[in-house]
Amino acid sequence: MSLSLADLLEFDRDALVEDWLARMTLLPGASRLTREQLVDALPAFIDELHDVVEKDSGDDFRPSYHNEASEAHGRQRLRLGCDVTLVAREYGLLRDCILERAEQQDLHVPLSQVRALCTRIDTAQRGAVSQFELDSSERSRKEAEDRERFFQLSPDMFCIAGTDAYFKRVNAHFVQVLGWSETELYRLPFLDLVHPDDREATLQELLKLSQGLPTLRFENRYRCKDGGYKWLAWAARPLPEKGLIYAAARDITEARAATQERERLLEALRESEARFRNMADHAPVMLWVTDVEGFTTYMNRGWYAFTGQTEVQGLGLGWLAAIHPDDMERTRDIFLAANTAHHQPFRLDYRLRGGDGVYRWAVDSGSPRFDADGRFLGYIGSVIDISDRKQAEVEREALLARESAARQEAEVANQLKDEFLATVSHELRTPLTAILGWVQLLRTGHLPESRRARALETMERNARAQGQLIEDLLDVSRIVSGKLKLDVEPVDLSTVVQQALESVRPAADARGVQVQATVDSSSSVMGDPQRLQQVVWNLLSNAVKFTPRNGRVRLVVERRASLVELTVADTGQGISPAFLPHVFERFRQADSGTTRKTGGLGLGLSIVRHLVEMHGGTVAAASAGDGQGATFTVRLPLSIIQHRDAALPPPLRLPSGPGTEPVHPPELNGVRVLVVDDEEDARELLRTLLEDSGALVLTAGSAAEGLQVLQAERPDVLVSDIGMPGTDGYGFIERVRALPADDGGRTPAVAITAYARSEDRTRVLRAGFQSHVPKPVEPVELLAVLASLAGRFETPPKA
Repeated sequence: MSLSLADLLEFDRDALVEDWLARMTLLPGASRLTREQLVDALPAFIDELHDVVEKDSGDDFRPSYHNEASEAHGRQRLRLGCDVTLVAREYGLLRDCILERAEQQDLHVPLSQVRALCTRIDTAQRGAVSQFELDSSERSRKEAEDRERFFQLSPDMFCIAGTDAYFKRVNAHFVQVLGWSETELYRLPFLDLVHPDDREATLQELLKLSQGLPTLRFENRYRCKDGGYKWLAWAARPLPEKGLIYAAARDITEARAATQERERLLEALRESEARFRNMADHAPVMLWVTDVEGFTTYMNRGWYAFTGQTEVQGLGLGWLAAIHPDDMERTRDIFLAANTAHHQPFRLDYRLRGGDGVYRWAVDSGSPRFDADGRFLGYIGSVIDISDRKQAEVEREALLARESAARQEAEVANQLKDEFLATVSHELRTPLTAILGWVQLLRTGHLPESRRARALETMERNARAQGQLIEDLLDVSRIVSGKLKLDVEPVDLSTVVQQALESVRPAADARGVQVQATVDSSSSVMGDPQRLQQVVWNLLSNAVKFTPRNGRVRLVVERRASLVELTVADTGQGISPAFLPHVFERFRQADSGTTRKTGGLGLGLSIVRHLVEMHGGTVAAASAGDGQGATFTVRLPLSIIQHRDAALPPPLRLPSGPGTEPVHPPELNGVRVLVVDDEEDARELLRTLLEDSGALVLTAGSAAEGLQVLQAERPDVLVSDIGMPGTDGYGFIERVRALPADDGGRTPAVAITAYARSEDRTRVLRAGFQSHVPKPVEPVELLAVLASLAGRFETPPKA
């Protein structure tokens, strides 16, 4: 069944009303009307439209219109305060709703019906709008009422003032704020209510208003009736032609107080921040602050002064550029992890580059910051230069390491000392045992002549061995003190080697060791012949000592370019790889226990190394291991020039050995010699030796007795021991030299002492002795010294 427009207006009336309401509520001014006020007479008007459309019979139809309903509708809208625009829109929306719904339902509406519908709606609209067309006097009156109502009910302080400085009108809020009555305000000049401090500025503002310039904003204080003042913010527009000023003011006392409080707080904050920055910039450490993302927002002046960075370079993560490359990744990981996740205090060390480019160790400590609600705000931390402490720690660790090494060395040295003392005791007691044993056997008088000769030979050999031990100890002492001297001269090594071979060969023959030598006779060097012979003798005697019976020792001397190479190789017990690096060290022996098979103090090879190095050469040891023999190689330059110390005379070294017959200088015949020694055995030995040489011997057991004998007997030569109880040899010779020449003060003197160091010899000579003979005494050396001094010595004045 097809519908017509009339059917639509009849059956869809309610839907049309709802559709229209939905659109009306969106219009300005309609939202303050209720549903009932909006609908009003709309249903009746739709019925009227239905009748108009239904009666439409073609183009000749002319419906009659009744405007009473639309006029009533206009009056109703006028009473509700609606404007004319809203009323006009109402009717337009109704027409749109009807035609859109007809289109939605696909109605075929004749054009005549559409024209009739629109004509009726337009007529009704004019009737409703006509109610808004009032006469001008009524409109003016209404506008005046509206202005008065706005003037009195406004929340602002409105007033009209005259250029004569009096108020003409004030609204109710003006009276309420200041507390004055309206009459009181009209009676008082308004400048009397202005705060004295603000009057000058107010007068200046009034002057501009009188010139027609509006006031956009001006603040001053007005006195209230209770005596207090309130801050007012003014805006004013003048009417100079009428002598009036229209002004509006607002009470800004609380806002002004809040602003002042805020400014006070901001100023306090600025002062606090300034104090913080001042303290931070003058702090002895570098300070920094980060945000919640771990980016540095502040670094104090100490950081920039230390690193040479600028604020632009250092903030954010730029400060990492000053960290040592080896420490940067670790520092960044720890720093960002603490800032973005852990929120725990942290501490880390890294190397920080200074402005001079030098890296120094620093410790960085950070602590998290939280607000009153516990929210994380970032970190605050400090960086301290700890290079001095790090250096102290390194030095302390190095010191501890050195102390530990020194302690270990001391323990080893202590052990070596104990072993060395035991060895010295053994090596010294062994020859003494033989000497004392044979002496006791000789004293019995029961030894046959053949055994007597063997006893004397054994005693002499052991005494010389003991003397060699003592000489080695003295050489080591000279080496340690740097007092060992060389008497340099051209040396034929073949001669030196031959003398050493002659000294070693008896021991080699006794042990059944074959010694072979191959010597280049052109091998000549500059050096001390006695010391070079000592080197060769030590190497050969060591080789013989450590080579078993039927073994072989080979000595080779040959030239190699600008060097002379001396090699001593044996087929003996060899040297273990562990001991080989220590073979030239003092007091070190591969077998230092009480069960060792060979004797010695372990000094010979250390003396060899030092003597060879003093000659500008080198010495090396090689061995394939235990039982594989050993090879010692000495390399000396062909020409070594060293200047001998002219302050010391060359030592007198006279060769002696078993079977050497003593030489008695004929110069000692009839020479009177005084021997002063506290040891009776030593005195008797010297008496026997000197009397056998033709000298006349006087003896004394102390310095005091010797002084008496000297003055009484006037000997030709004086022989004195140094180490004596009471007054020693130095004190004795001092007393002698204090005597006049006629009493023996110029008597030549020889010191005999066990103190055999070079400094001991120097002290003896400076004390007043003419010569120094070390113990054990070589008879030939002593006799030669006495012969050189007897009868022809003129003692120089004591220095």
